[in-house]
Formats: sequence, structure tokens, C-alpha cells
Amino acid sequence: MRLATEAEQSVEVLTSGAMAGIWEWTRSQIPAGTRIFDAHAHIGVDVDGRRMTADGMRSRMRAAGVERSIVFPLNDPNAREDFSEPNDVVWDAYERHPEFFVPFFRLNPHYPYEKEFERCVERGFAGLKLHPVSQDFELDDPPVLRLFELAAEAQLPVLIHAGFAMERVVEPLRRAFERAPDLRLIIGHAAMVELVEAARAFGDVPSVIFETSVVSAHDLYVLFNVISPEKVCYGSDIPYGDLPSTLHSTLAAARAAGLSDAEISGVLCGNIGRWLG
Repeated sequence: MRLATEAEQSVEVLTSGAMAGIWEWTRSQIPAGTRIFDAHAHIGVDVDGRRMTADGMRSRMRAAGVERSIVFPLNDPNAREDFSEPNDVVWDAYERHPEFFVPFFRLNPHYPYEKEFERCVERGFAGLKLHPVSQDFELDDPPVLRLFELAAEAQLPVLIHAGFAMERVVEPLRRAFERAPDLRLIIGHAAMVELVEAARAFGDVPSVIFETSVVSAHDLYVLFNVISPEKVCYGSDIPYGDLPSTLHSTLAAARAAGLSDAEISGVLCGNIGRWLG
């Protein structure tokens, strides 16, 4: 018996049971002609057992109609000190499928990072991912502030985890912008634990954008009522989130908040597209 391909499995998930009705509504709310750009996804393996291959990611994107995704390493058990091996996995995925993936690299600020930072910038990575929970650091630790400065000097966007298990977001980011006012920052999970405070603090900063992955529709509705929709971009957090449910939450919140079709198209693609092409 032939085994289903990853693409077929992805389509099956979207067309089975209760998900089919949710997905039908979700697709109906996407403005005609809108492209979808996922600003938060992973490729590789994680210490917790989660994994995602480049082919698996592509299959999910195709099934959901997503054209491009920012991808970066998981918290890889083989990361060593500099994340060079997981970064290479992401770069290989990008080289094989440049039309699908926008590669970000990952670093651990606890260890010397200058060499890997320079290697990845010279190689052509489009941005940097930092995860304060997985790597156990604060966003205003001196090595992190220096890393923000380097990223700003290189005009490199930085995507930070600002969701589950975070305790401090706004205060340390104020210090980051004092040190690196030109920092281009993607706030992952829309600063979930301090969403309103972060939106008020950074919603008018031109170089900041809030990313929506695995944030509840209720909280995203609040976000859309606090800041301009132009400051928000869609993300899935695959393999922790998925495309159907995260698209559904984002679109439900956007429609409830009264966003226009043009504004929704911006959230799904245009806003992050202006940063990354």
C-alpha cells in the first residue's frame, strides 16, 4: 500500500472533520489576490523532540496557500555553543528552495557569537532569531544589547521570542533601543505576556513589527485595536503552531476589529514583505 506523501497528509488534515469547516471559513476571509507570508517557522530538530524538515514545511505551505516563510533553527540538541550546525541546516533548506524560504540564523548570547554572526551575515542570511527562554537570558543582558547593536549596524532584522514563559519584555527592550535606536525588531508572539504594554511602548516605532503566531484571537483583537494594522504581521510558529489555526485566529480577530481587505492583506503579507521583499 502506498504511503501518503507529506503534501497529501497536509491536505487531508485541512479537509477532515471539524477542521474542514474552519478552513473553509478561513479561506473565505482571505482577500482575493492576497499572498501569504509566514513570518515565524522552524526547520530542524528540538531538544523536546519536535522536528520539521524543509520538505514538510513546503508541504504545509502548499496545502495552505502560503508562498513564503521566514525559517530558523529550533532549540537543536546539536547546537553546541554557536548554533553553526542548525544554521547550516536552515541555509541548506534555503539554497534548495529559495522561492519558499527566508533564512534567519540563531545564536546563544551566553557564548562568543561574533564569528558565527559574521559568517551568517556574509553568507546572506536575512535576519537573526533570539529565544530568551530556551537560551536562558534577558533581553537587556550586556551580551544581548551588544548583539542588538551589531544587528542594527548590519541592518539585520531580529526576531525575538516574546511569548510563553517570558516575564520581562517592555523594560529590557527600552534599553535595547537606547543602545541601538536603528534596531529592526520583529516581536514574536506579539509580546503575549505584555501585549498591551508593548503595543503602547513600541507601536509607533517605525522599525518594530508585531508577529501573531499562537496568540489567541481575543488578544489579537485587542492588538488590532491598540496599534495600526500596518504594525502587525502573520506567523504560524510551525511545528508548535499550525497554518490553519493561526490563520483562523488572525483573520477572526482582524474581521472582528473591522480591518479592511487592504489592511488584512498587509497583515498576511505586505507588512513583512516591505521588510524582506
